[in-house]
Amino acid sequence: RLKAKQAMTRGIFSKPDPISAANFYKRAADAYKACGENRLERLHRIASGDLQMGQDAYATAAAEYTRAAELAEISDETLPRKRQECHKLHSDAATAWANMGEKGRSAESTVKAAFGLIMGQDLTAAIDKKALARIEESIETFVPDPLNRKRNYRRNGISAYDDPNADPNDQSAQRNALELAKQNIVTDSYAHETLFQIGAELIRRRHYESALYALGAGTASLEAEGFATVSLSRAYVSETVLTLAMGDTVAASQDFQRVHLQRTSYLSSRECALGEDLIRACDAMDLDALDEARSKTGPHRAALANLEPALRGLVMEIRVSGRAKKEKKNVDVVSKKPAKTASAIAPPAAAPTKPVLSSPKAELSSDDLLKETAASFEEMDDIMNQMGLGDDEEEDDDDDIDLT
Repeated sequence: RLKAKQAMTRGIFSKPDPISAANFYKRAADAYKACGENRLERLHRIASGDLQMGQDAYATAAAEYTRAAELAEISDETLPRKRQECHKLHSDAATAWANMGEKGRSAESTVKAAFGLIMGQDLTAAIDKKALARIEESIETFVPDPLNRKRNYRRNGISAYDDPNADPNDQSAQRNALELAKQNIVTDSYAHETLFQIGAELIRRRHYESALYALGAGTASLEAEGFATVSLSRAYVSETVLTLAMGDTVAASQDFQRVHLQRTSYLSSRECALGEDLIRACDAMDLDALDEARSKTGPHRAALANLEPALRGLVMEIRVSGRAKKEKKNVDVVSKKPAKTASAIAPPAAAPTKPVLSSPKAELSSDDLLKETAASFEEMDDIMNQMGLGDDEEEDDDDDIDLT
């Protein structure tokens, strides 16, 4: 540490040497790491990274910032401070990788910076708007919005490729944005895995629209590679499952016919059969067919087993109408409607009126009580006659019949 300070001191016959100072700070950080000093190691990693950035040593600087962010995550600081430090350090690492031309690593650091804002939060809790906007921005660093078919499901912010001053009907501006997006899409190996992990995390937190935006980016990344087969099939059925869980059967059917079925390799896959049966069951509102399609012992059990656990659980929440519940409730308690009786089905000949009860406050005399009782009996006789149960003539006719 002292050598690093001396290296950065200007003298009569010497000038600051940032490269030597960065190396000394790195050595001090390694020494503090051996001693288990989290805070001092973190501070010296940051100092080393800052000096390396000034000398255009971007790879070393990114490594130092990433290590400092990992230390901040397990430090004894308060939770808000840890979130801010992780977000800042991972963002600095992303900037370093971007200056080096490493788009994939820069995008991964951007994702880590975004999720640093929700560090320590309950896995089932909703994400606040600011953090969700950062997550969606990190998704666009992998796949720009002009190449993402699900870009309309983005909930916060606007695309970096949209010019607010451009005419929406200007075709040349749209073509230029599309060409620029094709140059910046990340097609590194396993880049789509990060996007699918983001989508699964958003599904667990019930942000279905943003999750579909992430899955659409992962699908676009696989399509840009041009040789993915099994992974692309799983991406297609994941889009179908999530769209059906959102209650949009029409959109799921259109994507299935216009996009998914145009891929030859998808036609013969197990995922295609699963997606087709789910769409048909929801379109026909056939609950039995839906239960059969998503049964763990049914014909699609292999395709279901290959899905992400979050998506596999979401399949069980698909409804034939409406969207998946926001919160799970007691599914064991099912309310059953009572069966309708014949009297409830058949309408009565005339709707009987309910007798008006006298107020219990005033006591009735004996004459009034007799009159009210007689009126009640007469009303009951009228109701019985209307229902055909009190006809005296029919009773006389039955008595006149000779059964001998």
